[in-house]
Amino acid sequence: MAPTDRIRLPLRWQFIPTQDPRDRAIHWQWRAYTQTGDLALQSETRFENLSDCMADAREHGYDSH
Repeated sequence: MAPTDRIRLPLRWQFIPTQDPRDRAIHWQWRAYTQTGDLALQSETRFENLSDCMADAREHGYDSH
């Protein structure tokens, strides 16, 4: 690695349940933060289940390993 190459640290991912006040259903969103705590990415939609939310996060770079 050359001295000018920037090290890319992995993002910290968070999966957030939110309750819809109209019908009290739980929906999911994801967010990805840098190592300094800055928001780097977030889901554009809310998902009805965690599996769909995680699948969308994988399309945006999430890796559970």
